[in-house]
Amino acid sequence: EKPFRKLRTMLGLAVFASLCYLASAHKPPPFVRDLDCPKYTVLQSFPGYELRRYEMSQWVATRDLLRGYGALMNYRENKLVYKLFRYISGENTLGMKIPMIYPMLMTVYPEVGRNYEQSVMEMHFMIPHHMQPFPPAPTDPTVYITMLPPMDVYVKSLGGFANTRMNLRKSFTNTRMNLRKSFTDNRMNLRKVKELMKQINNRNLYHGDHFYKAGYDGTSSMNRHDNEVWLVAKN
Repeated sequence: EKPFRKLRTMLGLAVFASLCYLASAHKPPPFVRDLDCPKYTVLQSFPGYELRRYEMSQWVATRDLLRGYGALMNYRENKLVYKLFRYISGENTLGMKIPMIYPMLMTVYPEVGRNYEQSVMEMHFMIPHHMQPFPPAPTDPTVYITMLPPMDVYVKSLGGFANTRMNLRKSFTNTRMNLRKSFTDNRMNLRKVKELMKQINNRNLYHGDHFYKAGYDGTSSMNRHDNEVWLVAKN
């Protein structure tokens, strides 16, 4: 019986160690509080930025093409956000409301097309983890479900503005309110991306033709909002 007892003990320790590893592998940003978010592991931390590994996940998305990269993007971004908010509010084939997941994620391809005068932007809301296998289809033909593959990203925080008293969820009810400036200030985003590139200091380590903007606005922490820019690492 002793060998079996020893085996049970070893199996128990192995299961416990596995659970501890899974629990420690994904540590959501503290400002997300009780909200769901994509699962990732911090691979390495550097002064001013870090390298994360995100798991594969499904998102609902919509995209737009516009001329230039500047103030007009704020208005167009809001339109994309409202499309996705309508999806999670019930404009889907099941007519169901879907919990909001943070961050909002925007893929930006600046200065593309003829004469580099256009920008492509794709807005994403993540599908909650419990709905990942079978999300309801959008009823809006310009909205679609897409899979983001596993990816490593270099992440730099933009910080936020503590004097804003209305969170993102409330802002959806007021069509005159823009997204928070820290997310839609496109010049600041580009500046932070360039700072991140300079900090990495090796163009062979990341894809430089596009970047992500991650917006954590609307979290339950009203006086602390952090937003980020991401560069996808080359593997």
